[in-house]
Formats: sequence, structure tokens, C-alpha cells
Amino acid sequence: MNSVEHLFSKNEIKTLENIIDTAIKVSNAQTGSLLLARDDGSLFIAAGRGLLDKYIGSRVELDEKTVSGYVFQTGEPFIIDDNNISRFSRRKERKSYSISLPIKKTTNQVIGILNLNRSDKSFENNSIPQLEAFATNIAILLEENNLRQDRERIIIVLSEIIELFSSLCCNDSFNEVFEKIYYAVKILTGVKRSSVFKLSKKRPYIVFSKEWPIKMNWKKFDRISHQIQDLIGQKKVAFINFDLKTHLLFIPLISENHPPFLYIGIFGKDIDIIDYLVLSIVENMGNSTLENITLFKKSKKLAQEKERNRLARELHDGLAQILASTQIYLHFLENTVLEENQEQVEIIKKIKSLNSLGIEESRFILSELKGKPITTIQFKDRIDEITGLFVTPGNKIDIDYRVEVEKIPYRVYRMILKILQEILSNIQKHAQANKVTIQVMNSKRQMILFVEDNGVGFDPEIIDEKGDEHFGLQNLRERVRILGGKFKIDGKLGSGTKIIVKIPYEENESNSTLEG
Repeated sequence: MNSVEHLFSKNEIKTLENIIDTAIKVSNAQTGSLLLARDDGSLFIAAGRGLLDKYIGSRVELDEKTVSGYVFQTGEPFIIDDNNISRFSRRKERKSYSISLPIKKTTNQVIGILNLNRSDKSFENNSIPQLEAFATNIAILLEENNLRQDRERIIIVLSEIIELFSSLCCNDSFNEVFEKIYYAVKILTGVKRSSVFKLSKKRPYIVFSKEWPIKMNWKKFDRISHQIQDLIGQKKVAFINFDLKTHLLFIPLISENHPPFLYIGIFGKDIDIIDYLVLSIVENMGNSTLENITLFKKSKKLAQEKERNRLARELHDGLAQILASTQIYLHFLENTVLEENQEQVEIIKKIKSLNSLGIEESRFILSELKGKPITTIQFKDRIDEITGLFVTPGNKIDIDYRVEVEKIPYRVYRMILKILQEILSNIQKHAQANKVTIQVMNSKRQMILFVEDNGVGFDPEIIDEKGDEHFGLQNLRERVRILGGKFKIDGKLGSGTKIIVKIPYEENESNSTLEG
């Protein structure tokens, strides 16, 4: 007996051989074969008696012009005898008689064909019920085989999924969790096109994707929005038919302890109940990992805030008090020096000025350590103050301030001011400009600074080539990059310069694309 051994266990192969051998013996046949259906709609020879090895595993097309194709399509047994040999063969004379019986699942779906052949005489119709019993036994064996393969597949998939998530740590990013969820679903179902949307009050947006169609944004789901809202509300894995050929898998990643996300995968076929259960496990593991990462980051932030507060107290009670006292003594010293000692007076004034800068910088550091957000009015006042220092006769500065948020994170506030100060300083030193336009505005997720001058311009590439001469801009560009922002310079000799800076409000844990 020949068979495709990798499809069956040793016990199943032995049972299958016994069934086919018994069917051959009972029907007085000389040869027999078992054809099984593939997912692509074709048949293949899975086992046989009296067949050459080279035929085992070979493909058989589902053509109604063949006996096997006819039986598979109709689900009815068929006997080839002297009366109908020409129906399925060009031969005018027969070489053997045969009978083909459908192998059906309990749902009556045909999953294979049992063929038996003999050369002495035709099969009788009254032998069909007895032979159908053998076909039923083969169907039962195949069902058990499928269940065994499903169990083995699920065990392997679960072990791989557990291994995927066990490799994650609390200091990993959300994107790394989404990556694991993508591979877990891919291992289980074979899906390749996936994305993760961050759910927001206005319109969700993509934060992670793999082979996702560019045009497939949230607006595309408007006609199934009620179904999506239901599954989000129930927090359960669900499939929704998007069109005749496309099914969408939704895995809600929703918890009070992390931001809400929704995984979406594009499928071409349905999955069974066992896969649903495993997908629910993936959902739970994904949620738990996101919660752990979020809680870790919160605890880390609390520890950082505690340490910042400690440093702020020490700075306030130590260095800041020393500088303030020094300023008072310098004031007394200034009053005791005679006016004719002009050189000494100038030295004291310089020391006072430096000390004042130290006091101002210590206040700046204190505010940063405490992390107090800045109001829009405070932000505008500081911008006006900085630009006022660079206004000179014949030099015009236009400011368009359109910031519509109540509070601005201190790190964003400080970085924008430092960048603006450095840009204006460079314009004053090098640009020979008489007009400067400044725009400060915000989008949903970031602060935007735009500065344009009508000066002599320069080639932005020299910032990298001549680092020492442009260290200020080079340093600020690197700091903006670290904050997850963008720093772009557009200019050329003789055409002025444009600089645009975008800094996100939140400290991004991944290099997500910023809103344009």
C-alpha cells in the first residue's frame, strides 16, 4: 500500500490501508485509490493499491468530464461498465470496470473519492451500500485526522505566540507590542495585511501597519461604523464582511490602563471557532503587555518627578539662595566703590550681570525640574520679549501667533524659545536681512515654528560640512530629533532662508510619523 505519509499518523495510515484493502477484498477488485480534496479545489491521490509510487501525491483536476470530477461534483456513486464507457473515455473498448464513491463529511460535504477497479466483470448496484460504508469509515478517519492536525497546529501556534510575547519587556514600545500581535495573527491565520489604529474622539489614525493598502483609512469603514462601535463597546474579537471577497478581523486593544487601539487584518476567508479562541488569547496577551508597559512608564515617570522635585528643592535651598545673597552683597559693594574708580565699577557691574544670568538660569532649571506647563499668554510674552531684543532700525519682524492650546509642555516651550533665539541670532550675524517673518502655531499633536528672512541665504548642507561655524543650529537640530520632532532648513545663496520646526507635545516612544 502506498500513501502520503506526512498527512497521517502511523496508526491512521495503518487504519486507512486496512479499510482500502478490505474494500478491495469485499468488492473483488484488483486495485483501488483514495483521492482527497485540496484547498485550491483540486484533488490529489493520497493512497492506493496497485499504483506506482510516482502517482501518489499527484494532482487530479476537478473536471466533470472525468469520473472523479463527476462524482465529486454530484456527490453520487458512479459505476463504469460496458454501457457507459464512452461517456468518460475516448476508448471504444473498456480495459477494466470501476466504481467511484464519494467520501462525505457529516455536513454532507464531499472531501474525497474512493475508486475501485476490476477486470473480470462490472460492479453491481446492490454492492453500493456496502462499499459506501467503507467510504463512511474513511470520512470518519479523515475527520479525526483533521482534528488531530488542528490540535497539533494550535499547540505549535500557542507555543510560538507565548514565545513572542515573553520576549517583550516593560521598557519596550507600543510598536513592538503591535509587531508581536501582527506576527501572532499571521502565524495563526496567515494574514499579511494588517494595521493598528489609535482610537480618538474625532477620527482614529494609523500608528502601525504591515502591507496595509495606502487608501484604506478610517473613512473607508464608515458604512460598517455601527458594527465596529459594537465590537469596541463589547471588547471582543470579531469578523465583519467588508465586501464579497474581503473579511476584516478586528481585535480591540482597550483597557483603562493604556490608550485605546484597534487591530485590523484583511482576510480572504473565514476561520474556525478554535482560531477565534486563540485570537482571544492574543487579545488578552496584547492588552496585558500594553498595560504593563503603560504602568511601568507611569511608575518611571513618578520616580523621575520625585527625583526632579528633590533636585529642585536642593537647587532652590542651595545654589539659588547663594546666588540671591551674592547679588545683594554685590549691590552693597557697588554702592561703596567711588565713582571715580570707573574700572572697578565696570567690573562689579559685569559680575552683577553674570550673577543675574545665573539667577535667571537657576529659575529656568527650577521650572523645568518641576515640569510646570506654560500658558499661551506666557508663551507669547516670552516670544515678544525675545524678538524685541533683535529689532533694530531698518529691520522689521512680523509675528503671527496662533497657538490655541491652554497649556504648553515646558520642554516644548523651552525648545521653541531656544531655537527662535538661535535663529534670530544667526539672522542678525549673517543674513543681512531687513525683514523677518515668524509664525508660531499648533496642530493637534505638535507645536510648529516657522521663520523666514529675505537675507543673502545659505546652503543648508554647510551645517554638516562646517559644524564648528554652525554648532548652534546643528545642536538644536539634534535636540529636536531626540524629542521626536522635525527641523527643516530650506535656503540657497541669494534667496533668503526658511526654517520650519515641529515638536510633538508628547514624548513619543516610537518614531511615528508626525502630523503634517
